[in-house]
Formats: sequence, structure tokens, C-alpha cells
Amino acid sequence: MAATTAAVLIGGATADAAPKEADLAAALVSPGDVSDRVGTPMQVVSAESGTHPMNTPSVTPANCTVVYSPGSAAGYDGSGYTDLVVQSLRPSSGEATPSVVEAVAEFPDAKAAQTYLNDQASAWKSCKGTPFTAEHTNGMASDLKAGVVTAGGLELFATLFTNPMKGSAGCERVLQVKNNYVVDVLLCDDSNPGGKGRSLRSQIVRNLA
Repeated sequence: MAATTAAVLIGGATADAAPKEADLAAALVSPGDVSDRVGTPMQVVSAESGTHPMNTPSVTPANCTVVYSPGSAAGYDGSGYTDLVVQSLRPSSGEATPSVVEAVAEFPDAKAAQTYLNDQASAWKSCKGTPFTAEHTNGMASDLKAGVVTAGGLELFATLFTNPMKGSAGCERVLQVKNNYVVDVLLCDDSNPGGKGRSLRSQIVRNLA
């Protein structure tokens, strides 16, 4: 999709529209690189990956879908996006964690991308403190609880904890605007995500440059 060259100043941060069209799939971090980041061989889960909003995994209650699932139909249907790619990865061994989902969505301009992030902030906060279950296509389930959601400038961030809590195990959930693109990431780990979700997000943002 063609990108414009307009710029919009929102909340003290400038979200310049991309000067050229990006190859969204090429912006994603490769399975090999993801494997290195989480210390486990990872493979793409084709049933939860694609170039359209995803209806998998299934999340109950439904209002927590957006805070757990990058690229979800709950988050993107009707949002005005013009292009989207979603890649879900889990261990080659078939275990539920670590789990990584990376997505990039294109919007008509930077203002539309920022509006999407602002709308998602409200949706994520509606799940704060709520226990929820995500059922994956391989029959495995993840039981989590959404923690504090922080929104600042071009970033939306949430921590998801295992339910019941198991030390620092859980997920980092990050949404960031880059020009007229939205980078959408989930990284879950049995130990401590330790900033890995934000690091993955940052790499995708750099890939869009």
C-alpha cells in the first residue's frame, strides 16, 4: 500500500508517515533470530499466522483478546488498516512456552496509526486485573492475568502474569507506532521476559526504517 509523507504531532511525539512502502513480512524477525532471543528452537505456527486478522487463539473472556493477541480480528477488524502480517512462533518441541507473536499493520497515514494505538489503550485497560484463558490451535491453553497497562506517546505496554503467579513468569505485550505502521508484539516466557518483548519490538521498528 502506498504511504503518504505527512506528519502529525501527538502527545509531544512526532509520528512521521513512512516515505516509502514497506515489505511487512520482511520487517518481521526471523524464526532463527527469535530462537536465539528466547534460547529455544522456535518454529512458525501456520494456523495462527497469516496476512489477515487472526481468530486464533481463542481468548475467554473475549474482551481480553486484544491484550493477548497481536494481529487479532478483535483488534483489527474495522480499524482501517490497509495491510497486515502476523507470525506466531512456539517451540519446535510442541511446548506452550516460550511463545512469540509478531505482527505489523499498515494504516493510511500516521494519524490513523496513532488513533489505532489510542483506541487499543482503552481496550487493553478493560482487561486489567482480569484472569483469562487463551486456547491455542494445538489444544494447549495459557492461563494469564493482565497487569498494569501503560500508554505513552507512540508506545502501549502491558505485562501479563501467569495465573496463578509463578515467580516472574509471564508475557510482555507491546504496541508501537512507527510512521503509518503499527508494530504489535507478544513474548511469553516461563522464567522472566526481562525486556525481550520490547527488544523484539525495537528490532522490527528498525527493520521498517
